[in-house]
Amino acid sequence: NFQLKKAQADFLEFDYPKETFDLIYFDAFGARVQPELWTEELFEKLFQSIKSGGMLTTYSSKGSVRRALISVGFRVEKRPGPPGKREMLVAFKN
Repeated sequence: NFQLKKAQADFLEFDYPKETFDLIYFDAFGARVQPELWTEELFEKLFQSIKSGGMLTTYSSKGSVRRALISVGFRVEKRPGPPGKREMLVAFKN
């Protein structure tokens, strides 16, 4: 049982509701292509929008991304990635 909400909006301009989401699937282009989507400022907005016990997952496993997620309060784990990708990150809000 789940509800899926899809919003067409600019990711940087979106008004993120507080403690609303159980899961964020963060599938942005890499930091070299879209550096504005990999900042602590944006991850802080995402952290605030996730319910306690929720998670964010991304195919990125860069150290700078992991550190940014940790700095805003996520507990981060590396997991095996999908085919063709060695590792990915899963970030939890406790």
